[in-house]
Amino acid sequence: MKVSRPRVFAEQRGYAFPPSVAVFLVAWCLAFGVSSADPIGLGSEDEIAIRDVIGRQLDAFQRDEADLAFSYASPGIQEKFGSPTRFLSMVKAHYSAVYRPQEIEFLALVNMKGTWVQEVMFAEGNGNIYIARYPMELQGDGEWLIDGCVLTLQTDKNI
Repeated sequence: MKVSRPRVFAEQRGYAFPPSVAVFLVAWCLAFGVSSADPIGLGSEDEIAIRDVIGRQLDAFQRDEADLAFSYASPGIQEKFGSPTRFLSMVKAHYSAVYRPQEIEFLALVNMKGTWVQEVMFAEGNGNIYIARYPMELQGDGEWLIDGCVLTLQTDKNI
């Protein structure tokens, strides 16, 4: 791959940057970031572990195993709900797409202001599509636990 070819294309369009400006822009992006999402810095084992713990909790919901589903929640979530039964009741009442999805798809794993967040798409039988954002919490023993779930109904069904 030749590096000069894209530059020639850009110069024909009149928007090529001198090398010093390009270096400055790259340095600025590295120093200040270009968004709140930063996918750098997490090993593939952690990425797999994060998806695995979410998947195991979803499997526990499918089998109505409240104790098991609750075990994948962070200490803060466990403290908030107090018991596995109460936790499962809340999921049934307010997170039906998560409780009994017709289809799921893991999307991006991003770092938002220091917290790793796994995005998951859920489709319900009625055609509703949701994007769930799972903030994850790394425990002292190296285990990842779920520290919440923000569920957003997608109004555009063409995802």
